[in-house]
Amino acid sequence: MTKPPRERATEENFEEELYLRANPDVARHVANGGDAWTHFIRHGQREGRHQWTPEALGWVGTRAERKYRRFADILDASRGAGGSFRFLHDEGAFPVAYGGPSHALAEYDAESANPGLGDFVEEVRRHPDRRYLDVGCGLRSRRFDNCLYLDVYPSASADLVIEPACRYPIADASLDGIGCFAVLEHVTEPWIAAAEFRRMLKPGGVVFIDYPFLVPVHGYPSHYYNATRAGLMRLFDEGFETIRLGTFDNQTPDHAITWQLAGIVEAIPSPELRDEMKAMSVGALLAEPPGGPFWSRVMAALPEEARQHYAAGNTLIARKL
Repeated sequence: MTKPPRERATEENFEEELYLRANPDVARHVANGGDAWTHFIRHGQREGRHQWTPEALGWVGTRAERKYRRFADILDASRGAGGSFRFLHDEGAFPVAYGGPSHALAEYDAESANPGLGDFVEEVRRHPDRRYLDVGCGLRSRRFDNCLYLDVYPSASADLVIEPACRYPIADASLDGIGCFAVLEHVTEPWIAAAEFRRMLKPGGVVFIDYPFLVPVHGYPSHYYNATRAGLMRLFDEGFETIRLGTFDNQTPDHAITWQLAGIVEAIPSPELRDEMKAMSVGALLAEPPGGPFWSRVMAALPEEARQHYAAGNTLIARKL
């Protein structure tokens, strides 16, 4: 019997079904509760594992073309902020642009790069027959063909690149789940985005939202709203039933404290003052009252940009025109 054509599995071409077809031992591992991607990262790369080629299963076209065909029927220009779709590379294939100009990567301090929330990744992985949306995807270390990746700049992960807007060119009740992680603080009207998520989800569809609270200003060119837990609940209290709400491991207070202190220390231009602050104990820092002599020296040394990024708050006084 002729063996199906195979190719070396890489992080770029990895497709779970193709990998499992070529590796029956991994298929048995997955059937017993294991994960194909985890096996590949931990063992498959080092072992030089292969996977079947798409042609072996009769799949037609490139991966970008196949994925576009999978989502084309729910791309709806009339539901967005106004505009039309444009193929960015090949006709009939992702990535696709929508609306006016998007941001450019050069406008950002750095490109967001992370694997995404584990609960969402596992949901997408376990249901290859369903369709999902990852809003503000940035650069994902792993992507799925049943998930549409959306952003406001042409990241390598984005299937759909849109102009910055809170309305999305996707049909009503067309998605089984939506993930949005550390993104809504950068959205001009997050309450509209939340309403859009509700519109795009099928009945019973699930949102997975990671929303920062005590974090500094970040993610140029825009950072508008942090949210308390109550604020996050308020965004999704209409038309949603809460499944789980809490502070996950990536959001614990140690992250907030480290980000604030490290940012302030590194922003101090004086090496002597930086070293003095690094040498202080936690108790010594807590003993220094805000506005006292020590913190007055630190605040006087901070550049205005750092003063804004790590501020406890801001005040606005405005006159009606």
